[in-house]
Amino acid sequence: MNRTVIRIVAVSLLLALVLTAVGCTKPAEQPSGSDAKLKDEYKLTMNVSNETIWGQGGNKFAELVKEYTDGKVNVKVYPNAMLTGGDQMRQAEMVQSGAIDFMVNSTINIAPTIPEFDVFSLPFLFPTYEAVDAATSSAGGEQLLKSMEEYNMVGLAYGENGFREVTNNKHTVKTPDDLKGLKMRVVTPIYIDIMRALGANAISMNWGEVFTALQQGTIDGQENPIAGVIVPNKIYEVQKYLTNWHYSYDALVVAVNKDVWNSLPADIQEQIEKAAKDAMAWEIELSRKSIDEGIQLLKDKGVEVTDLSPEELEPFREKTAPVYEKYASEKVGKEIVTAFEEAIAKSLK
Repeated sequence: MNRTVIRIVAVSLLLALVLTAVGCTKPAEQPSGSDAKLKDEYKLTMNVSNETIWGQGGNKFAELVKEYTDGKVNVKVYPNAMLTGGDQMRQAEMVQSGAIDFMVNSTINIAPTIPEFDVFSLPFLFPTYEAVDAATSSAGGEQLLKSMEEYNMVGLAYGENGFREVTNNKHTVKTPDDLKGLKMRVVTPIYIDIMRALGANAISMNWGEVFTALQQGTIDGQENPIAGVIVPNKIYEVQKYLTNWHYSYDALVVAVNKDVWNSLPADIQEQIEKAAKDAMAWEIELSRKSIDEGIQLLKDKGVEVTDLSPEELEPFREKTAPVYEKYASEKVGKEIVTAFEEAIAKSLK
């Protein structure tokens, strides 16, 4: 056999070996399930301190995520709106954009981005906590969480900041006339409209400025949940009168950026959703247990606490009815409002 033939045979054998090797090699498998690549840290924003009930709920969520995922997912909590420079209203936008991964946020702060969440702020919609539970667990409540996907977020669970009560330094508030002329701090447009309908001078102000403004007399009063905000922020040091009127309910929502959520394996998603629901159930229980204790503390600190009967609330309801109708039809949408109203009606039977 001459050299040319030998070369041809050698090349043929080498080519056969390469083709065989290529044919036997499997494509590289992509990671799946719990083996998928996860971030070292997922950021969670809250605009309250860790010491508040709301803050404790956010930290409970992070704790349960780590437990339920066997340490695979690490959620780091950033309180006091640290990630948004203290601006509580930017948190939903930053989760929407992906600049922040998770949030435990008030529906009041979410509503400017997703108007449907103003349903929780409709004046005098929820008469009891049982009514709240019926609404959030209804088809309307589920629809609200689902609507977040249109804004590149995924809603995981509801928590609670509580019913919003009114405080001031001037006098007892028992009738709408008692609010006339009072300079009241509020946050979003619906609260401005409610206070104006009741004759108050509504002043929009970031929460970080409120204590000093009350102390200096720049404003006369504010409205917030007792256990969630008034007590832990020591508002009793700068306010003399509180009226329990349950005029608005402040819900919390645990949500995550949609792209972040879709990057997670199905089993991790399931564990995180369970952590959110369990953490918020724990937080709601803690919130409601703390109300009576909070009221007693306020009284001990010299705050005059006034409870209004259903009959005494009726004039407030009548004066704010146009605000209710405006936001129900123009912002929230009749479908969600009707679903909430029907669920609430059933809870009262």
